Amino acid sequence: MAELPKGFFKHLTHIIRVTLDTNLMCCHLDLFRQDADCEYSFNDNFASCHSMFRHHAPRRTLWIVGLLSLLGSLFVVGWQYFYPDNNVVQSIMLVNLGVSDGIMGIYLIIIGIKDLQWSGEYYLHDYEWRTGWFCHFNGAMSVFSSEVSVMMISLIALDRLKNIVFPYTFAKITPRQTRIMCVVIWLVGGVMAFLPLSGMHYFSERYYGNNVVCLPLQLSPELQEGWEYSTSIFIVLNFSLFIFIMVAYVAILWKSWSSSRRLGTHGTVREIRARAQSAQAKRERALAKRVFFIILTDFLCWMPIIAIGIRSHVEKTFDPPGDLAVWIAVFALPINSAINPLLYTLSTPQVTCFFVISLE
Repeated sequence: MAELPKGFFKHLTHIIRVTLDTNLMCCHLDLFRQDADCEYSFNDNFASCHSMFRHHAPRRTLWIVGLLSLLGSLFVVGWQYFYPDNNVVQSIMLVNLGVSDGIMGIYLIIIGIKDLQWSGEYYLHDYEWRTGWFCHFNGAMSVFSSEVSVMMISLIALDRLKNIVFPYTFAKITPRQTRIMCVVIWLVGGVMAFLPLSGMHYFSERYYGNNVVCLPLQLSPELQEGWEYSTSIFIVLNFSLFIFIMVAYVAILWKSWSSSRRLGTHGTVREIRARAQSAQAKRERALAKRVFFIILTDFLCWMPIIAIGIRSHVEKTFDPPGDLAVWIAVFALPINSAINPLLYTLSTPQVTCFFVISLE
């Protein structure tokens, strides 16, 4: 039996022991017969009888991160529309990155709204939520957002690597080529996210409904249907893109520092000191800070998922905490979406100068 109607045990006064599918179904029994024993085959470690989350911290965090992602996305898109960057190629990439990050904010806010809607009686809606199309669509949006975002960040890293480290080796990317690449990224991300909703036999009906946050994460040794597909996306693809992003930005920093050292060895002591305090040196220090935080946020976003996923495949006795998927969904996975506007737009000299002039 997958679902029980409300008040199912109300008139069953002589029940001593019941065996049900999930621990949330025992909530029906607890309301009327707290002295009866309830056994179950599946223990949902994320939700409680009254809420989608057992603890208050994930509930508060998802609202904070969701609103930051959505508002940051709106700011990036609005800023690029009213104050377009002189670098048209970069502006196109940043707008697409902002839109993908905004989708993650929408995903989190939908989870928060559903939690508020069913507050106090979530157990009555758990089956309906997990098996319904809305949960599956919302989970697909999360995967769609995260994959488009990481691919867009990789494209930005590639463009900067080509312009700074190999300025004369390859031709510059044109705005038309940039738009085509962005369209391809959206299409690839869409196929990866929504293919499980196509009805293919390989994917189970609850591919996105194995947990309350509707994410198909393979975080335990117990393999779920479609685990190869989710592993190839969340571990293989994202780990490869993270390594590329890290190598690209390290190469950019190395190129910047090596150029400064070569320049710094020429001239008098006074000239060398003057260069160290020049605007170019300040820009390089600012670049180093931004690169550090870009790599750090990518690491915080993807490495927990990658490390836990690999461990779940290698170590068969690995027993992850019950609310791990919740924390990954509300903090680790969306961290890029919440911080990307700060790293790629708000910290740029143009935006900083705008706010300084406005305050004056």
